[in-house]
Amino acid sequence: MATAKEMWVALKIRHMGADRVRDARLQTLIQELDNLRMKETETNGEYSNMLSGIASRSASLGEIVDETKLVKKFLTSLPRRYIQFALIEQTVNLKEVGYEDVVGRMKAYE
Repeated sequence: MATAKEMWVALKIRHMGADRVRDARLQTLIQELDNLRMKETETNGEYSNMLSGIASRSASLGEIVDETKLVKKFLTSLPRRYIQFALIEQTVNLKEVGYEDVVGRMKAYE
């Protein structure tokens, strides 16, 4: 039978391992978000769902992706055919506009 100290050490080691895995997954998600670009063949809905999915997975790991960051990422990673939309949208205050609002405007633009 294990002593209380042995049990504590085992729990501590297990928890540290879980933290490392969580941190590694978060780092992977951050890189995925940074590298993501909308492809010419993708629809607005497909791309916005990918961004939302990364944000959701990140939140489930304890790291909330700021909505302003999502809006900026969405607007700066659009293909050339949406350059006019992106330029117009960047004139609004990005700190006040919501992600879903920008995605909705993009759908209306399409």
